[in-house]
Amino acid sequence: MKSHPLIRRFLLISILLSFILGSEMVVEKGHAQTAPAAAEGAAPAGGEGAAAEGAHGDKTLLDLFKEGGWIMYPLACMSIWCAALIIECFIRIRLPKFVPANAIKELRQAFGEENYQQAWRICKSNPCFLTGVLIRGLERLGRGRAACESAISEHSLKESMMFRTRVSYLSTIGVVSPMVGLLGTVTGMIKAFQTLGAGGIADPSRLAAAIGEVLIATATGLFMAIPAFFLYYYFRNRLQSVIVLAEDIINQLVADVNFDELQGIKIGEGVGTDSGAIAAAPATAEQQASRVSQAISGVTVNCPSCNAPIAAGSPKCGSCGTELQWN
Repeated sequence: MKSHPLIRRFLLISILLSFILGSEMVVEKGHAQTAPAAAEGAAPAGGEGAAAEGAHGDKTLLDLFKEGGWIMYPLACMSIWCAALIIECFIRIRLPKFVPANAIKELRQAFGEENYQQAWRICKSNPCFLTGVLIRGLERLGRGRAACESAISEHSLKESMMFRTRVSYLSTIGVVSPMVGLLGTVTGMIKAFQTLGAGGIADPSRLAAAIGEVLIATATGLFMAIPAFFLYYYFRNRLQSVIVLAEDIINQLVADVNFDELQGIKIGEGVGTDSGAIAAAPATAEQQASRVSQAISGVTVNCPSCNAPIAAGSPKCGSCGTELQWN
């Protein structure tokens, strides 16, 4: 399966960041190994301090992850979830996804020709936010303007809530991740002070090192929360703008529909090719009754006398008045 360009870019950035971080670790280790030989002859206390400092300076990301304690595992799961949400939002919350240009062109042509069944087929074959909302209104054209606009409004709210829910998860991660990191820090501090209470304060450097290690969890939580909050507000505003544009196009399409001529007409699955089309010229009462009856029944035949379309089961033809007998 072909991967999306945004996913490929995300993976490339991740590889580059890993390479840069790995290079920095190698450089740090190289400096530590090429220290002047004079430093080796220094006082024992200074040598031990330098060795300890070098040991703490040559930590990889995996070492930091291990030092953060058990809380780093839920933080890692949250970071993966956050990255997946960001990629999904970048892919789905885009104007071409919500309002495809080719679908708009075809829909405007169908509405201009008053061929609403064809407009329904266009919506069915081009699934997106615009067509998903408009198709609900098309299926209720025969019930009047109020029913059509109500269906469009309700389904627009339903579709937009699905996207807003996905985006709101980024805000949840931004709120929860610092608290999870703080929980790891507090539990680590409790453990450090318990060790201090059992062994005394003979070596303060051990306490300082323990405190530094438990703060890794808090730093990780903040590192996740900052971009999560920023992208939450970015995607929220971006989503609102594309929804408003899609609803504006839908209102433009429906504004010029003559609902009085469409009372009782049926649009949707199982309707004939021309049952949703309304001729540009005014229709006579007989033609209007024939079209509406055809749309409601969904089963039509031709009159044996005048070849006009009639609803199956009708006692006589609406055009010529010929009485019919059905088998």
